[in-house]
Amino acid sequence: MAGAKIKYTKTERARQKKILKVSLRMLPLFEAMEKSLMATINTIAERIEEIRQVIEKNKQAAEPWVAVMSDSHVDIKAFISVNKIITKHVDVAGVRVEQYESVDFNVMPISDDTPLWVDDAVVLMQEQLQLLAEIECLDEQIRLLEEELLDVRARIKLFENRRIPNAKTAIRKIGQKLQDDERLTIATAKVVKTSQKEEVMV
Repeated sequence: MAGAKIKYTKTERARQKKILKVSLRMLPLFEAMEKSLMATINTIAERIEEIRQVIEKNKQAAEPWVAVMSDSHVDIKAFISVNKIITKHVDVAGVRVEQYESVDFNVMPISDDTPLWVDDAVVLMQEQLQLLAEIECLDEQIRLLEEELLDVRARIKLFENRRIPNAKTAIRKIGQKLQDDERLTIATAKVVKTSQKEEVMV
């Protein structure tokens, strides 16, 4: 209520009670959203770590013939390229994000005189590029979810630190003022009544 002047009326007290009621109802909803977003972010982060482990395992499996690739004049990148990453719109913890579906590759035909290891290298590169594309989508999901999480936390602070305590303070102050006014009115009425009786007696 800092900087805002309180109107000491029954209408204002009713308005503040409504604000308090709505705020107390909304706060648990935002707290539940916060927990859901945090859990979802953690789950996605775990998935990213799992994918990274698979990528590392693939690298280790490819080590025996990576040396052959480096000694060869064959450029694997000439055989495979990414046309586009295919995604779809989904709602994750109430946030609209892109979910990884697949990668559309452009794979060049491999001739008969190409070394045999090239086939394996192309297959491995396809898998690695798919995994990296999925990580890219998941990273973007986390970014969007973290943005939403910041917004939800700001709303929780607003309710906890301002709206709820301000409404409670306003209701208490207005109640006290209305009671004081009522007492003053009764006391004034008694004085007037007493004065009128005294005038009649004189």
